[in-house]
Amino acid sequence: MKTYDHKKIEMKWQRIWKENDANVVADSVEDKENLYILVEFVYPSGNLHLGHWYAFSIPDIYSRVKKMQGYNVLFPFGYDAFGLPAENAALKHEMNPRKWTYKNIDKMREQLRTMGAMFDWSREVITCDPAYYKWTQWLFLQFYKKGFAYYGETPVHWCPSCKTVLANEQVVQGKCERCGTEVAQKKLKQWRLKITDYAEKLLDGLEKLDWPEDIKESQRNWIGRSVGAEITFNIKGQEAAITVFTTRPDTLFGATYMVLAPEHQLVQQLKDQISNREEVQQYLNRAQRKTEVERQEQKEKTGVALKEIMAINPATKKEIPVWIADYVLASYGTGAIMAVPAHDDRDWEFARKFHLPIVEVISGGDVEIAAYTDNKNGRLINSGSFNGQNPPEAIGAITDWLEENNLGKKSTNYRMRDWIVSRQRYWGCPIPVIHCSQCGIVPVPEDRLPVELPELDDFKPRDDGKSPLAKAEAWVKTKCPGCAGEAERESDTFDTFIDSSWYFLRYCDPLNDNTFADRERLKHWMPVDFYSGGAEHTTMHLLYSRFWIKAMYDLGLLDWDEPYTIRKNRGLILGPDGQKMSKRSGNVIDPDEYVASLGADTVRMYLAFIGPYSEVGAYPWDMQGIQGIRKFLERVWNLREKVKPDIDDDPRVIKLLHQTIQKVTEDIDRLKFNTAISQMMILVNFLEKQPEVSRDTFEKLALMISPFTPHLAEEIWENLGHRESIFSEPWVEFDAALAKKDEVEFVVQVNGKVRDKMVVAADISEADARQLALNSEKVKVHLAGKEPRKVIFIPGRLVNIVL
Repeated sequence: MKTYDHKKIEMKWQRIWKENDANVVADSVEDKENLYILVEFVYPSGNLHLGHWYAFSIPDIYSRVKKMQGYNVLFPFGYDAFGLPAENAALKHEMNPRKWTYKNIDKMREQLRTMGAMFDWSREVITCDPAYYKWTQWLFLQFYKKGFAYYGETPVHWCPSCKTVLANEQVVQGKCERCGTEVAQKKLKQWRLKITDYAEKLLDGLEKLDWPEDIKESQRNWIGRSVGAEITFNIKGQEAAITVFTTRPDTLFGATYMVLAPEHQLVQQLKDQISNREEVQQYLNRAQRKTEVERQEQKEKTGVALKEIMAINPATKKEIPVWIADYVLASYGTGAIMAVPAHDDRDWEFARKFHLPIVEVISGGDVEIAAYTDNKNGRLINSGSFNGQNPPEAIGAITDWLEENNLGKKSTNYRMRDWIVSRQRYWGCPIPVIHCSQCGIVPVPEDRLPVELPELDDFKPRDDGKSPLAKAEAWVKTKCPGCAGEAERESDTFDTFIDSSWYFLRYCDPLNDNTFADRERLKHWMPVDFYSGGAEHTTMHLLYSRFWIKAMYDLGLLDWDEPYTIRKNRGLILGPDGQKMSKRSGNVIDPDEYVASLGADTVRMYLAFIGPYSEVGAYPWDMQGIQGIRKFLERVWNLREKVKPDIDDDPRVIKLLHQTIQKVTEDIDRLKFNTAISQMMILVNFLEKQPEVSRDTFEKLALMISPFTPHLAEEIWENLGHRESIFSEPWVEFDAALAKKDEVEFVVQVNGKVRDKMVVAADISEADARQLALNSEKVKVHLAGKEPRKVIFIPGRLVNIVL
């Protein structure tokens, strides 16, 4: 018997596929519907880990099935090649980031070929290639000309280790997402994109997307829409005023003091009127050393009164003191709050500590013990003509009163901030603008794009907030395109989330020198039909790219405003110890070892078998489990010995075969690859017990297994005498009559709880099912002689008796 030599088979078919450009996809094929299946492109670390295999090989199964089902499938691949990881690795190895990155790309490309995935390598995209980032720069300039991009000083999160600005989304519990260093606060001039202008469009767009609800809810929470009122509090004796945003205008009569964020502009504007300036400055210095997360999570409230500064409550006309406190953030709302200690926990704690007035304006609690924060119940008290109203009613009435008297207005606020896209690192896409002392900010003319990243010997990050590119004096110094005077290039580079916000468009037309992608080619493929990726990108990449596409749509560059029709997040593979894989824990699995010893097809099928890909879960690597998959593939291989071309199968074989085809097809559509494999195992077990197997049955098994194990399937197909690839064959179909089950396990419930299970005819009638259920001794115990109020019958599944 010829043994299953996976090394020989896999090397053979990878060579054939490469030589024949087997997976190159035309933009359109007659009588075939286009289907765009996307996986998140990879950072070129130079080594494929198990997470890459899980991310790419399983969607490849889905792609191959869809191709065999008659779709013209685009399944492209590329590299998210700019950014901190490559730059830090290059620094560590004392190598230029460009050389390091392209060396790793070459290595990873060959590793990816061992996976046996049907990537169309002719469409490969590399974001650090000038041919790609020329269009990143061009698109940014379109945003700038339209007013979507702007430049100016802003408070930023600064990572002292990475020595660059971080977006809000890149700060996790006050630490840099990348390196874990405590983040500091700075003020720097930065480029920002007006993503907040798209808050409503981003929220509304979620409603039409076929995405899991948890992804949608994560984006809604991150955008953080709050509906309320903006209220103006005049400052006594000054022309200045404090504007606050609140979702509880119904508590306005209970506002007994004001609190400004330490960074609020009025603190500096009114400093000459503040009698305790030195005390205030000391507090500002202390606050500056804390991160926003620390300020929000600190248990002890701190603050300083701005002595001699009083605000006027517009409802009561009373003077109330103004404080600064670091629990108020400049980045949320207006950077100021009206403090209502009777009905807000933080304000109550602050007022108790500093002996500030607490005025109850909604009945129902005991404000001597705690703040009463119920925003639905209770009645207004101490609130003038609004007394007696409930909070929801009063919110509208008081807001209307404020508008009528020019004291405030209805307002919507968002947690999301504008996207800071400047980065103070070398290895990134240069920002294509020039700073001129005469003309100000001048875009680089489009015919001079790309602004190429210069070679730099010393690309170490700086401590002064400037990019290493500032060291490239010959590159930085240039002529202004407007006045031809002396000018300087922008030396910051783009956040790499800019690169990944449009890469999927470039796959549609990767070699175009005249535009980012031909409009007709985009119409062939976009929007992406199915996008598989990691849950960690829900509120960063997914949100940013949705904004980017909506902005491009508003610029008239695209014909649709959402990039991905279906998005699915995958789970996580854990180490053998059940913990997240890390070098520090010593539980990292090297897929190359298993590819060498057991085969790529074994690794692919095991990862598909480890758990449902349609659910976000964590699945530990099981050494015995992957050995079991290898043995299963050997059994499939050995079934060839039983194949006879001119026999008829046992009717039981035919029935099980069609049931298997049906379940495998349906489970793959639901991304339940694990249960599809289980069903194929049942079929193989049964076939092994047969003295002979027909050629037709074995071919159908080969077709079913081919998306999971493409190398093995190609070899089996060729051994059966076929000259064309198995993937040129149509997907195997089932006969519904033959696949129909004779018997099913039937569940009997009483008031929704399972009380009995029984095996019955699959086509049992409602009357017969009802009778069987009511006659069950196990069910009678729970009926206790009572007559059912109704009986719910679900064919082929259950009877639910409702008492």
